[in-house]
Amino acid sequence: MNATTKTPSQLADEAQQLGAEAVESTRAYAQNAVNAAGEKVREFRQGTGPAAEQLAARVQEAVQRGLDAATKTSARAQRQLGQAANMTGKYIADQPMRSVLVAAAAGAAITALIVLASRRRDDY
Repeated sequence: MNATTKTPSQLADEAQQLGAEAVESTRAYAQNAVNAAGEKVREFRQGTGPAAEQLAARVQEAVQRGLDAATKTSARAQRQLGQAANMTGKYIADQPMRSVLVAAAAGAAITALIVLASRRRDDY
């Protein structure tokens, strides 16, 4: 094995790390959106009466519920990605020859699709 070849376990770990980074950036983006919305709500409350304050509070609660749901969904997606990466790594370790054949067949199919697509484009 040369220095650039990675084991199935390393590939699975990298996939899981990428998933974790995606989840974290999504969570951070959602938190920034909640913070910005909260700031707007505070500004809104300062310039309005009690009815508007109640409306602003409900909006802020809805935004928080949305953030909570996004966090739960992100965590679930991260777990599923980790499980898929682990299962893929285990399959590759258990069935190395079959994995190579499947990868070669997938590569051949993708190459054939690219060749067909480029031929069709050249025909027009």
